[in-house]
Amino acid sequence: MKPHAFLFLALGVLLAGCNDAAVVQCPSAAVLADTGTLTVFRAGAPHDLSGEAYTAGIGNVRTDCSYPKGSPVSVSNLEFTVRAIRAPSPDGATYNLPYYLSIIQGDRILTKQNLTVQVTFAPGSASASQEVSTSDLTVTLELGHPPTDYQFLVGFQLSDAERAYNATRGRFSP
Repeated sequence: MKPHAFLFLALGVLLAGCNDAAVVQCPSAAVLADTGTLTVFRAGAPHDLSGEAYTAGIGNVRTDCSYPKGSPVSVSNLEFTVRAIRAPSPDGATYNLPYYLSIIQGDRILTKQNLTVQVTFAPGSASASQEVSTSDLTVTLELGHPPTDYQFLVGFQLSDAERAYNATRGRFSP
């Protein structure tokens, strides 16, 4: 065998091992459409565009996980961004926004946590954003259900009136 032929054969064997990369099956993550926006009104102001104090939205939801094949649990990390906007103001402001994090499987809600994220507008700023990171979210897998059968849902904890206002503003698509 010629030396260069042996080199190509050896290289081919080494590269064949590159196809063995494990595919990690993680639960998916999403924002529940009609709860992805929160609008807060100024005290005593009309509940329309002219009365809005600020509006916040959840986006850029992403997740990763570790799932040893055959394990009865999947452990995930979830991250998303909350971005808020307001009319320009010379004053800074900090708001605590209520949101939820649920784990679902099919049409069943397995867990739901009510949480709060703090968003701070710098003086003179019309926008603010906050990264939210939650680690070690453990999903106990039911027999016959891989991690991909589960989903993390996030959204703002809204009243019926707040969801209805979102619908009038066209802030979500069903």
